[in-house]
Amino acid sequence: MHSKTLVLVAALSCLALHPAPGDIPWEGTYEDALARASAEGLVTFIAVNMDGERANDRMVEEAYKDKRIKELAGSTVDLVASSFTHGKGDGTCSRFGTVSCEQHRRVDVEVRSKVLKPDKQGFVVAPQHVWLDPKGAVLLSVPYGVTTDELEWCFVTAIQAVKPDFEWKLSSGAKAPKRLVMNGVASTAELGELGSAPPTRAEALELIDKLKRGARGAEALKLVKRLAQADEPEARDYMITFLRTSTAGGRGGGGGRGGGGLGAANADAPDRRGVLLRWIGAVSPPSYWEVCAEFVSSGETALRAEAVVALEQLGAPDSLKVLRSALGKEKDPKIKKNLFRALGTAGGEDSKARKALLKQAADKRDDLLRRNALVALGFLAPHEDVHEFLEEALAEKRGKDREAVLLAITFTRDAEWLERLKEMTQDPDLLEDARLQEQLALVISVLEGGSIKVVEETLNDVAGDEIPRERLFGLATGEGRRRR
Repeated sequence: MHSKTLVLVAALSCLALHPAPGDIPWEGTYEDALARASAEGLVTFIAVNMDGERANDRMVEEAYKDKRIKELAGSTVDLVASSFTHGKGDGTCSRFGTVSCEQHRRVDVEVRSKVLKPDKQGFVVAPQHVWLDPKGAVLLSVPYGVTTDELEWCFVTAIQAVKPDFEWKLSSGAKAPKRLVMNGVASTAELGELGSAPPTRAEALELIDKLKRGARGAEALKLVKRLAQADEPEARDYMITFLRTSTAGGRGGGGGRGGGGLGAANADAPDRRGVLLRWIGAVSPPSYWEVCAEFVSSGETALRAEAVVALEQLGAPDSLKVLRSALGKEKDPKIKKNLFRALGTAGGEDSKARKALLKQAADKRDDLLRRNALVALGFLAPHEDVHEFLEEALAEKRGKDREAVLLAITFTRDAEWLERLKEMTQDPDLLEDARLQEQLALVISVLEGGSIKVVEETLNDVAGDEIPRERLFGLATGEGRRRR
């Protein structure tokens, strides 16, 4: 071979695995990544990804190419784990760049055995993101889909845990993910039905066909619950039709010939429409806000309640118009208080939502609405007005109002509150308040990295919740799928 050709081949070989513009600089091996992180005192970032699923594709196509994320990834050691092959040969992977498919497949094997928690069949959650300290211990992780703003928050939180002097101005929408796991990773074996893999597009269309051909009872419920995890327009359209035509107790049809109702064999069965709306709130992609929207103002109180809580859990910004309209019409305080909560989760960066919640949180006329507005403030993106309000309320409020403020602080997942809360535990005027001391201990435990589930009972009591928030407190669920 000509010497010039050899030089060219060598140059191209080096370029093949060199970071291209727009790519995160993924490391080639798990061992090298951890060795570098240990030697340089850096955080290791692990992205677990798979092919053929919308949440995974969004991470690759959008989040990993975001300017903020790429800059933050430049301050960490980065690994991508995928068992799939993209293209052929040993060149740069066409999906992730900077590494070969052989390399990210080897990383996948390593992180499964050393970091993640597969179930007995070998399934792990994807997408999933994990941050390790320089010694390889898990700092935090997020199973399933995560927004770019949430990913930014996770990066900064992990880096500052290792390097407290790391300076970064969070973007206006940056906030903790609902499914955040501190000091560990989600156990795939414990996910159960809530963590089942959502259908591919082909599978979703097949499910719809089966339902239209007459599936009934328990079989229909199983198929519809699976379909509700598919982020496909046909799935959402079918779900709306299904909910419209299914009657209380499940005696109605399912939007196709031969019925397909969710019902059981007797008229005393529970209204399966409510069962499905609750399931949507727990596991469906945010796009399913459209499915819930028309039931927010339906005549049946139980269905309206389920639809509103589902919207609260989905937290889709596109649902804000529906929520504002419903707030202006709703008379039932038990539903209206959840509309305020939904305004918090959906309106993280919305100035109108923030102003409405601050106004309601200061309103002394209705205890239930005020406390739920206080709680909802914790789901908003960080903002000076909100922080100042919570700071003042923490000092001034008493009883359940103060507990509502503590819950809001919990949901911010902002460790900067720790010093203030620990000072309160030593306040002589508060030492005799056993309930407050207990609540302070729970909030502190969460902000120090403990499970957020410890405040679930307090939330139920303070906010008057009767419908569980499985997306927040239950098993890790949502976008993404398990894979082998």
